[in-house]
Amino acid sequence: MFKVGVTGGIGSGKSVVCRIFRNLGVAIYEADNEARRIIVEDTDIRKELVKNFGNKLFSEGQLDRKYLAARIFSDSDARIFVNGLIHPRVREDFMRWTENQEGAYVIEEAALLFESGAWKEMDFNILVTAKEEIRINRIMNRDGIQRGDVLARLASQIDPYEAAKLADLILQNDENEFVIPQVLSADRLIRDRLSGENV
Repeated sequence: MFKVGVTGGIGSGKSVVCRIFRNLGVAIYEADNEARRIIVEDTDIRKELVKNFGNKLFSEGQLDRKYLAARIFSDSDARIFVNGLIHPRVREDFMRWTENQEGAYVIEEAALLFESGAWKEMDFNILVTAKEEIRINRIMNRDGIQRGDVLARLASQIDPYEAAKLADLILQNDENEFVIPQVLSADRLIRDRLSGENV
């Protein structure tokens, strides 16, 4: 199965891009959502998280996402610990999921595709970008958080210029470019590449 990674800094709009791909019939693995599911379901991971962050990380069996986000975006050691604990399980889960999919290709949508090294397992990587100020406003409006908190989150992710070097294709998601034609073009590019490989 041909695997495509879709990533982008927080607020870039990668989820919007993936919704368009889904409308084209492409199966999407949402790594961030699956990671949250794994945290709740995997008792060993939960024990390790509680050991490091305390019982208040879970409320009535549910992960307190705001508390975890506050910890990992303000403490690089905490972020490294959590990523090291969860990313290997997400990789295993993605590979199992991929085996059960049909279609020309699948997509993994992941915020930390480059940071985790998962991009190396993909056959093609797409980076979704937007101007920083647009991203800041999107996150503030979406999550109801202050500008300083947004900047801390942005600082925790890979530099956009470094990310661009690792991407096979870059999609611009701001007021200057329409997203749907870019996604349609990306879909054609991927399918053309697959056709070439199958000749």
